[in-house]
Amino acid sequence: MNRNDREIFSHIVYCSCMRLRQDEALSYLSDKGFDISPATYYRIKKEIQETTRERLSLIASSEFLSQHLQRIDELNTVLAELWANYHKEKKPLNKSKILMNISEMQFNLANFFDSTRYIMEQATKMSKQLEPSIELKKKRKKVVNEG
Repeated sequence: MNRNDREIFSHIVYCSCMRLRQDEALSYLSDKGFDISPATYYRIKKEIQETTRERLSLIASSEFLSQHLQRIDELNTVLAELWANYHKEKKPLNKSKILMNISEMQFNLANFFDSTRYIMEQATKMSKQLEPSIELKKKRKKVVNEG
């Protein structure tokens, strides 16, 4: 799937999530640079529905990892900001509150790090399950294109 296909797919998923009527969806897509017919809209929408399992596998095998890492990065950023605020703060009571927040943040980070191995194992499993599906799809596409 090329970049343009992924982009229109994500916009049509958005239309479905927002429960846009056909005319609203086509108008939205046109505003995003995709002037398509109602038939094309429904064909792509049906393809999205038919590939639900593959999409979930893809999310589990790759996007979930990046989201997990992003959360860790965000928690580390929050932790750094808490330390910066702690060093700026003059009042002992406020410093104590910040320290409590820091200890909670460290607990949250520890949980994320503890779950990382499990997430990696699951993502590897999912990508192995997805590989045969991708190969089958390529073969079907090749047969269709040759026929």
